[in-house]
Amino acid sequence: MIKNNFNKILFIINSLLLLVLLVSYSVPMIHPSYLWQISLLGIIFPLILALNIMFAIYWLFSWKKYFWANLIIILFGTSHIDNIIANQKNKLSSQEFKDIKMNKKHQFDQLINIMTYNVRLFNKNQNINNNNVENDIINIIKNKNPKILCLQEFNLTNKTKELFNFYNIEVSNDNKLQIFTKYDVLNEGFVESINSCLYKDIILNDTIRVYNIHLQSNWVKTMKSSYINRANESKKIKDHINSSPYPVIVCGDFNDTPISYTYSTLKENLADAFKESGIGIGNSYVGIPSLRIDYILHDKKFNSFNYKKYKYELSDHFPISCSILIP
Repeated sequence: MIKNNFNKILFIINSLLLLVLLVSYSVPMIHPSYLWQISLLGIIFPLILALNIMFAIYWLFSWKKYFWANLIIILFGTSHIDNIIANQKNKLSSQEFKDIKMNKKHQFDQLINIMTYNVRLFNKNQNINNNNVENDIINIIKNKNPKILCLQEFNLTNKTKELFNFYNIEVSNDNKLQIFTKYDVLNEGFVESINSCLYKDIILNDTIRVYNIHLQSNWVKTMKSSYINRANESKKIKDHINSSPYPVIVCGDFNDTPISYTYSTLKENLADAFKESGIGIGNSYVGIPSLRIDYILHDKKFNSFNYKKYKYELSDHFPISCSILIP
């Protein structure tokens, strides 16, 4: 009797959580200006999903008929689950990398490695008790040697000028957004009226366009405007991407989860490197295990491999990288 009453209470709680999970599936389709509060579900989606999975396991060994309700609703959101948990599909071995670079395979293709990293002004505001952050970040970049590097919250100092020398680029400004590259650049600029999106047209076998994005952060007092502003900016950036004469790679700190209007807008018709070749939970924000807000998206005719998150706690973000094979 006690167990039956306990199960009934759990059933009510589980039913409410399943309803929340179902509603969260609609978040990417609803512009925050209509109902911004629903966007908050994107942040807690991993928690709601985990709780329902736990209920499903419990019901499997208790009231099996409730197990099936959980399973069906969870599987209904498979595409959303793939956004937060990846199962490494594309991986190149060391030998395959060497073969491509030596033109033994994919003779006319070009393999590039790309990294994106919000460096939080290289600890200018002393958020971390570490006086060597600038040196450490610069050494990591030099060691990883990405051929294309997108930095957000860049801060120009005598030390960080080393990156301009490393990439053989003239120091021209202190923009908070920077795209460094070992390749020649045909053209560059900001998306009109949006200083949160820089692009460069980079010459490879053919020309590609790389976007570096840093959208507005969330603050408790301005969460509504943050969600709405990001959604509006993402639409303007997407229009610019759609008008690009070249295939694109889109990197940066979107400050929004994969369960969001912003992400779904920017990702439309593009591939997500994390989903293509990542593994495990794709958090990119230090201190919150399930929060992925940094991305590498690319044209679907490209293939991405070996997505990595580097667990360096030198900022409030982890750097991420992947290799992209460009035909």
